Amino acid sequence: MNNTVGAVSEFSTIMLVEDDKVLSSLLKAYLEKSSHVVHQVFRGDQAARNQIKIQPDLIILDVGLPGKDGYKVCHELRATYSGPILFLTSNNSEAEHLAAFNVGGDAYLAKPASPQLISANIEALLRRTKDRKQASSRKKLTVGEITVIPSEQQCEVNGVEISLSVFEFELLSLLMFNTGKVLTRDDIYKLLLGREYDGSERSVDVRLSRLRDKLISQGVTQTQIKTVWGKGYLLSAID
Repeated sequence: MNNTVGAVSEFSTIMLVEDDKVLSSLLKAYLEKSSHVVHQVFRGDQAARNQIKIQPDLIILDVGLPGKDGYKVCHELRATYSGPILFLTSNNSEAEHLAAFNVGGDAYLAKPASPQLISANIEALLRRTKDRKQASSRKKLTVGEITVIPSEQQCEVNGVEISLSVFEFELLSLLMFNTGKVLTRDDIYKLLLGREYDGSERSVDVRLSRLRDKLISQGVTQTQIKTVWGKGYLLSAID
């Protein structure tokens, strides 16, 4: 079996969201022979949070997932992820194809698909996105005085690294990747905690307040986490 791939995919990171553990492990083993790094996720309701941590170059996404189906997952991922998403599912109907593209998918393969065909699609998708941004720019984001590097779980203020809890880092990253956009409490609960907001819980509010205070204490003045009453939160930078 020939596992040779083009240089475009060297050391690329893939997040594989597939609940069939046998298939997932077989595909992971095949792709890792081709210089890919593959992170496995087995539930739909864990995909968005893992994407923020992993910052993959490409996502392979099943449709029939426990916790949340692939279409809902893809819609959520597009709040923070601009890279290619390859749907891999057992349903090959035209309606399913259209649904995948309508929620932000870039390609669609029906099972059973050979590892070679999946790999060829990955190469094509990576080639298409090569000219958008370099990998380093996708994995490092600066807004005002704040820089986050998700792949290293690192946050800097004016070039000096600061200490944040895991949740604080994920929350700040989510806000920064959506600068200027209001994120509702429901958005935050779904993306970071994998569950619906019940309308009364205030744990995220408390932790967001602590994050805001911590940034201010570190000298952040040009970047603000604002409360939009009745809606949610947004991060903005003063020019």
